[in-house]
Amino acid sequence: MIINAQTVVITLLVISVAFYAGLQVVRTFALTIAQENHDANTAEDQAEEAKRLRRERDADAAATAAFAKVEPMLGAAAAAVSATSASVHSSSSTGASAPSSGASGGAMQLEMEP
Repeated sequence: MIINAQTVVITLLVISVAFYAGLQVVRTFALTIAQENHDANTAEDQAEEAKRLRRERDADAAATAAFAKVEPMLGAAAAAVSATSASVHSSSSTGASAPSSGASGGAMQLEMEP
């Protein structure tokens, strides 16, 4: 085998072309892996979002159901509060007078009658 400038140049040219082709194959392979990874991450994010929305819907349904059970009691409680409020107002006219803003510069005072 004769080693001269022509064979060295041809050898370097063949090696360069092979190296470039190899890099292109590796680049294509890496791009394929990155795209598959992106698709998997997107699918996982969508699954987590769907799970979160389902839990949120379930929580809303549970809150609605709980409120539906409590709502009749709220009407009774409101009636009891208004009845208690009415009795407090009637007892305040006999025992203690309403707050006044007399000479104290607008400060609230509760005056007790004997």
